[in-house]
Amino acid sequence: MDGEEAEVIVRSVSPEALDVPSRRVKVYLERVPEGVRLRVESRDLTALRAALNSFLRFIDASLSSVRVISRLFE
Repeated sequence: MDGEEAEVIVRSVSPEALDVPSRRVKVYLERVPEGVRLRVESRDLTALRAALNSFLRFIDASLSSVRVISRLFE
């Protein structure tokens, strides 16, 4: 993932991290030199697993979309 892709991922997924519907989970997403850092804090394993699955899918879908669109404009 390059820097531009990482920036798009953070901008597209951050709104979800700010509005997590569960009080059992806190999600932090930030741009770092290596790419993107996702941190999930949870009170229990079930909530942690659900949040990780959701956010990894959000990130994967965003990255896939960015790559498809960038190929269209090559």
